[in-house]
Amino acid sequence: MNRFVYVLLLILVSIVLSCRHIEVTERVADIPRHEWSKKTPAVVEMDITDTATYELYLLVRHTQQYRYNNLVARVAIQDTASHTLASFKVNASLVTASGKWAGNTIDDLYDHRIRLHTRVALKKNRYRFSISQLMKDDPLPFILNAGIGLQKITEKQP
Repeated sequence: MNRFVYVLLLILVSIVLSCRHIEVTERVADIPRHEWSKKTPAVVEMDITDTATYELYLLVRHTQQYRYNNLVARVAIQDTASHTLASFKVNASLVTASGKWAGNTIDDLYDHRIRLHTRVALKKNRYRFSISQLMKDDPLPFILNAGIGLQKITEKQP
């Protein structure tokens, strides 16, 4: 019986130690009339309260009628003085290897949280994230929202 209690205690301690707090901040912008014009980027602002390095995520919501399996966009990051800190092109896949929509679904809406494998060092400040669509359609129909997610990098993350 003592052995069982020790094993159970060891399992519980392992579970508690393996849990860690992940800080994620996300903001999305609505796309007017669900038609994303190349001239009108999706813009979100975020207040960063902790100077650190952050992993970037692209957030996209579209309907089932969206006709492409990807989204090509440009992401730009500016500080409060309108200095561009980073700008890069993204080609984000919206489907799984089997060709089905990836992400979370509710009825005919699909939410994607796409890791961009881009890390940025941000200081405590307010930042402006601008996402411009670079697809061949202008306007790009059936896109409801676009935005950015930030996850604070901790020492233990790969």
